[in-house]
Amino acid sequence: MKVFILLAVVAAATASSVQVVESNGFQRITVKPSQSSTAKPPRTVDDEPSHPITVVSGEVEAPERNQILIDIMIRSLIAYLRVVISNGSYIFGIPPLDPLVVEELEFEVPARLINLLLGIEGGLVTGVGGFVVNKSNLRLRTMTFDLDITVPRIYISADRYKLLGDLFTAIPLYGDGEAEFVVENLRLKGLLHLKQSEDEKSILIDWIENPAFELPSLKANLNGVIGGGNIDHIVNAIINEVIVDYVNRFSGAISKTVGGALPRLLNPLLDQIDTWRYIERWV
Repeated sequence: MKVFILLAVVAAATASSVQVVESNGFQRITVKPSQSSTAKPPRTVDDEPSHPITVVSGEVEAPERNQILIDIMIRSLIAYLRVVISNGSYIFGIPPLDPLVVEELEFEVPARLINLLLGIEGGLVTGVGGFVVNKSNLRLRTMTFDLDITVPRIYISADRYKLLGDLFTAIPLYGDGEAEFVVENLRLKGLLHLKQSEDEKSILIDWIENPAFELPSLKANLNGVIGGGNIDHIVNAIINEVIVDYVNRFSGAISKTVGGALPRLLNPLLDQIDTWRYIERWV
């Protein structure tokens, strides 16, 4: 219900209306533009910083009024996605993702300087819903959507971590205590190839070309690492550098896996929103 309330607010702010239709137990959202031809295009939506939205049909840009409508549609979808991240979706069984509760997580970092097997319990992740859209470029001729977003700050805390590893393959490391991680300016990019839904009412993601991400900064704070004296600060400093280098080195494989999963995660949501009507005259 919170999703629909926010969409109604967005529509009102952008001189449009939202209609929710129930069919076969599902709720379909329709964003209807205002009939007034004098309405000016809003440049921002609450909580959504301004960013360039370009819509191209064939070799020329779409007419100004139609571009305004598609601008509204894109911003409404972004607002909708932000609310789903914060509140989850009961219909599709999606839990809230900001904050996200992680009961258990274990990962391994095999590097030359440090080798770690790190597990966390009682984790909490916040900040994902604060993403910023740097660029969104919709090309109707090729049915592609070039998207570039940044998550300024992700904070991860854990009630307990367990660490097993070694430093320089010589100094054994052990740890058991509280932990926190801060990821800054995580950047995600990709060219989304779009398609029409089976009922011909929605725009869905077919596949993602060249998915990529950048992890420029990670700050780790592990308390209680044992390895011959109090070496918490040394281990944390090495973890910061090694994990960033390791993740960025294998970003291609990670991006490919995430890019393959996103259409399956997002399409059930997109399939409930009438969006094809805004672009059908140009495709």
